[in-house]
Amino acid sequence: MTKRISEIEKKIKEIESNKNFKQPKINGFGVGMKVSLDLISPIVVGVLIGIGFDNFFLTKPIFFIIFLLLGIVAGFMNIIKNMKKLK
Repeated sequence: MTKRISEIEKKIKEIESNKNFKQPKINGFGVGMKVSLDLISPIVVGVLIGIGFDNFFLTKPIFFIIFLLLGIVAGFMNIIKNMKKLK
């Protein structure tokens, strides 16, 4: 049992000491999909929540508009946060 643990520790140290460890390559398509989903997803969720609240409280455009705006703000904040990580 301890032999296996020592072998695993040795492999971990070997991997950590490897200077040629490659960082994952950034793919343009992947970045584009992430940016578009980070923008669209909060807006869709905000619209659905707003419509649900409007139907529940019998108010027509009030909650829809509020949650639409919150979704837009959240989407752009996600994009800004991810672009800072990308640099």
